[in-house]
Amino acid sequence: MTTQTSLSHDTCTSDLDNQFRMTHTFHLHLGSSQPAAGQLESTLKESNARIDKWLILRRGGNYEHSITVGGIGEAAARTLRKALSSLNNEIKVHVEHMLHFDSAAASR
Repeated sequence: MTTQTSLSHDTCTSDLDNQFRMTHTFHLHLGSSQPAAGQLESTLKESNARIDKWLILRRGGNYEHSITVGGIGEAAARTLRKALSSLNNEIKVHVEHMLHFDSAAASR
């Protein structure tokens, strides 16, 4: 007699969730008269996002922020993008959703 064990979709998904982590990188383009980094930081803190990396470049009279955050899902990242955009109508925000393989978790 052969017994076949099938895993539920939820079990498979949770196994994958344990092997990967998601981060989001927000790319913002601001003019020199637009919100300062402090306003951006308070908006990020309100979202409960963990700031992993923040790079600010100045090009002429504009600032380019590249902010990588973790600890939030895709829906929360979209909500955060809208919140950052609403600080000023001239802010341009693009977000990248990235999935990272966690080799330490996979080997357990």
